[in-house]
Amino acid sequence: MKNKLTQGETSEKNVWLYSFGNFANNIMFMMVAMYVMYFYTNILGVSAAVAGTIFMVARLIDAVTDPLMGTIVDRTNTKKFGKYRPFIIFGAPLLGIAFVMLFITPNLGPTGKIIYAYVSYIFYSLTWTIVQIPQLALPIILSKNITRRTRVQAIFQTLGAVGVMIIQSWALPMLNFFGGMDNAAAWSKVAIIYSVVATILFILSSLSVRNLDVYEYHEKKSKNKKDKPKVTLGQAFQAVLKNKALLCVLLAYSTDMFAYQISSALRVYFFKYNLNGRTDLMVYLGYVSLVAAIISIFVIASYVKKMGKRLGIGIVEALSLITMLIVLYATPRQNISLVMFGMIANLFMFSFTNMLARAAVLDSANYAELKTGVDNNALVSSTFTFMNKVCQAISVFFAGTILSYTGYNPDLVQQADGTLNGILYLMTLVPIVAYICSLIAMYFYPLTRQDEIEMEERLVKMHSQNQGTQIEIGEGLVQT
Repeated sequence: MKNKLTQGETSEKNVWLYSFGNFANNIMFMMVAMYVMYFYTNILGVSAAVAGTIFMVARLIDAVTDPLMGTIVDRTNTKKFGKYRPFIIFGAPLLGIAFVMLFITPNLGPTGKIIYAYVSYIFYSLTWTIVQIPQLALPIILSKNITRRTRVQAIFQTLGAVGVMIIQSWALPMLNFFGGMDNAAAWSKVAIIYSVVATILFILSSLSVRNLDVYEYHEKKSKNKKDKPKVTLGQAFQAVLKNKALLCVLLAYSTDMFAYQISSALRVYFFKYNLNGRTDLMVYLGYVSLVAAIISIFVIASYVKKMGKRLGIGIVEALSLITMLIVLYATPRQNISLVMFGMIANLFMFSFTNMLARAAVLDSANYAELKTGVDNNALVSSTFTFMNKVCQAISVFFAGTILSYTGYNPDLVQQADGTLNGILYLMTLVPIVAYICSLIAMYFYPLTRQDEIEMEERLVKMHSQNQGTQIEIGEGLVQT
């Protein structure tokens, strides 16, 4: 059967289908971000400092594998699955296995458990790379319209927020149902359930681009076309390194994500020790991102049209800074209501900056393509996933080091004052500094709202000029 492609657009149904992938993303990502540190220190028996070192070593490996994976994806062109889908379809089951391995407690000695933690976490990180890099690049082919692409990210974040809500609100009750937070078997059972669900959703998500992610019939096979110059690996990396828009948004996103991840990693400690065991309040935080994401579907397009991503991100970052000042003020006074207000508002703001930053990364890929002529969407996507994992590693390493330095002892019912202050400052002062860095980065972001409009017009014109390109779909070739 022959199908005819539209100009780089897809149906609303496929946008929602694609977004189920973020539901799967966040089930795994949030479980690791919020609980793997606790699992290592309180279940596996690995010290906080050693746990932090494990994450840092994994990131050193990612420094090589992430950009390599991005380059591999950009150069992939399979007849049956296209460019992106083969990595998602065949990588998702491996990622599911790796995720379960993270929350298994092997019957080994102290050294053996440390080695197991290293191996399982690195395996998880590598499989995450295989799936995430191609998946996050898919909006490039889902839509060429910059404003609509922001809406794609809003829907993507909405379903992702459902995953966040499930982990933040249901993970602890599920653990309690299977035996409690201190029961090793409970962690394994919960991990298996989440793994099966995520694996299925990843594969379903890949179906959203089955008519767009197709085998490319190369122009050099036609006698009437000149051979398209091949982009070398060095040229591809240079295009990324010289991409000012990408570098600015990556810095803003990374500092913002660092603030979010260090808060996520310490949240269970914060509620358990600084707020006198009120871990029950964590359930309410799980619904915040979902509510924010649903609201964003209706307002984000108008917000971006009016503000652009540069000013739009800057405003939300400033509000995020204020929310952390509220938590810093209210926690020592045990003003639970004010603490919850600050944390809820902070999570609400993060939902907006996260989707705006993701859309800005895609814009930066188009920005580079228009300036250099180099198409390296997956490589740009790899920088995003790499920085995401770097922030997670640094935040956990930093938190683990500080906790160990301040005398954290998992056997104590209540921690010493020095440890409590360390947890509070990591939850508030570190994010405040991060938000300031994000504001500075977006000040230098080169794309104003007018630049976004002009870039979109150039993309449409470029796509129109390429309408003679032949693409193989299904059983034959179609002229678009």
